[in-house]
Amino acid sequence: MQNDRTCLGCGASLQTENPNELGYVKTLEQPFCSHCFKLMHYGKGDTHFHPDRLPEFKKNALIVIVSSVLYLDTLLTSEVKRLADEYHVVHLINQIDLLPASTDKNFLLGKIQKQFNQFRVSYDEIILMSALNKLDINNLKNYLRATNYKEVYFIGLQNSGKTTIFKALTGNKEALAIKKAALTQRILSGKFDDMMIYDTPGLYQSGYLHEFFPYETYKDLLPSKQFKPKNGMLEKKDAILIDGLVGLSILKGETKSVFYGSDAIKLHPTKADKVEVLLNNELVTNVRFDQYVMKEYALKEDRKYQITFADFGFMILTGPVTIRLYTHPKLHISVLEGFIK
Repeated sequence: MQNDRTCLGCGASLQTENPNELGYVKTLEQPFCSHCFKLMHYGKGDTHFHPDRLPEFKKNALIVIVSSVLYLDTLLTSEVKRLADEYHVVHLINQIDLLPASTDKNFLLGKIQKQFNQFRVSYDEIILMSALNKLDINNLKNYLRATNYKEVYFIGLQNSGKTTIFKALTGNKEALAIKKAALTQRILSGKFDDMMIYDTPGLYQSGYLHEFFPYETYKDLLPSKQFKPKNGMLEKKDAILIDGLVGLSILKGETKSVFYGSDAIKLHPTKADKVEVLLNNELVTNVRFDQYVMKEYALKEDRKYQITFADFGFMILTGPVTIRLYTHPKLHISVLEGFIK
C-alpha cells in the first residue's frame, strides 16, 4: 500500500508492498523507510536512486548550486554551468572547514573565479562557507533575506552538504545528512522566514567511490575532518600509493607533492617498479579495486597542478613533471591548475 506520506529521512514515498523498492515500510505508521532506518541504527546502506538530470524549477526562483571544495572540478563541465542564463545563480562552495586554517581563502576564491571564467561557468555570486559553521549559516541566512526571493532551490552533487544546509535553514530535525550518496530521494521542502526552501536529490557523478564500494567501506574514506596535508618530494622512479585507490609514479622530472584527504587513507611511498604488486597487497592497502589501468599525464608548465581523485581527496604537484597513475579505469580523475597556494 502507498499513500502520500513520505519518509522523514530521504523523502521517498512510503509503501508497504515491495521491500526491494524505495520507501518500503512494514506499516505506514513508521516515519522512516527501512533504508533510512538501517542507516540511522546500523550504519548500513542499500542502493538508492541516483537522478541524472536537474529538477524543474519554478519561475523567478533562486538557484543555489552547492559543491564540496573537494570536487570543484565537476562544476567546470556540468550542465549546471548554464543555469545562470535563465535564473539567478549562487555558487556555494561548501566544506571549507576541511582545508587547513592556513589556507588563503582570497587566493582560493580568485582561482575559482579564474577557472569559472576560463570554462565559461555562468554565475552571479560565489560564497565560500562551511555548513557546520554557525557564523557561516547566519551569514547565509542574512544573504538570502537580502535577495527577497520566495523560492530557493539547493542543487548539486551527492554528499555536497545540501541537506545539512537545508536543515540549518528550516529547522528540520528528521532529514538525514550523512555521507551516504543518493540519500535524498525526493525534493524536501521547508520554510525559512517567508521563503520556501527546497532540498533536491543529489545529482549523479560517475566514477565516485559509491560506484565501487559499499557504504560501510566508502563512508570512512570520505573526508570529514580538517585535512592534515601530507607533504613529500618525489623524484624520477619514485612512487606513492594512495591506499589501494591510486598508484602515482614519476616518469620524468621531480616534484613537490601535497596530499589532502581522509586520515583513513593510507599513503605508502615506494618505487615505480613495485606499484602494481603493492596495490594488490592487503598488508599495504586497506581497500583495493578489482582492476587497474595506467594513465599518463605530462604537466608541462612551471606551476602547481591539482589532481582531483573522485570524492576522496586531491594532490597538489609542482610541474614540469610527467606522471603515471594506476587506478580503476572508471575512477573520476581531473587535472587542473591548482586551487590552493
